[in-house]
Amino acid sequence: LDEAEQVAAQSMDAVEPKITGAEPDHYAVWGGLAMEAAAAAARNNRPDEAKAYRQAARVAATAVGTAHRNVSRHWSVFGPVTVAVKALEDSMVIGDARAVVRKAGEQEELSPKAWKRLGRPSTNDGNRFTLDVARAHTRTGDLSAAMDELTRAREAAPQWLRHQNGAAETMQEILGKRKRTLTTEMREMADYLGVVG
Repeated sequence: LDEAEQVAAQSMDAVEPKITGAEPDHYAVWGGLAMEAAAAAARNNRPDEAKAYRQAARVAATAVGTAHRNVSRHWSVFGPVTVAVKALEDSMVIGDARAVVRKAGEQEELSPKAWKRLGRPSTNDGNRFTLDVARAHTRTGDLSAAMDELTRAREAAPQWLRHQNGAAETMQEILGKRKRTLTTEMREMADYLGVVG
């Protein structure tokens, strides 16, 4: 994790956009590297560094304005929504499920309206966001909201969901916390994910 953060930070220095003449591609690449550095720092128990990198990513996202898609050149989608989704992921990584639920419900960039106005994150980032929110709802005891998120993920990417360990683990937690008889929806989702409860 130290090396991953260091490589991302050094790459940020090498490609930092100039104030004049910088294109959205430049900001998107620089911001993407900042998100990688933040992810490594967050997973390495370096929250202050992660916060600083996330701030750099927000600056780049502001410069880009809306979701910048450069799939042919960098295989990336970058913008304000992507930065917000990745910051929420940091909260899940450190185990702060309450912060995830709060941010998902309150943060403007994470609202469906913002996704329409500012542009969606990549399919992968969007699906992972949904799983993070499902797990956070499970951990805070809102099993109904967790099932809503898992259902949303299944509707968006059924084959992808089936192969996600995080989805199966979340479903296992739901089954373990459920005090009453399982709903039909829960039984079907457990079966779909191959979870025995």
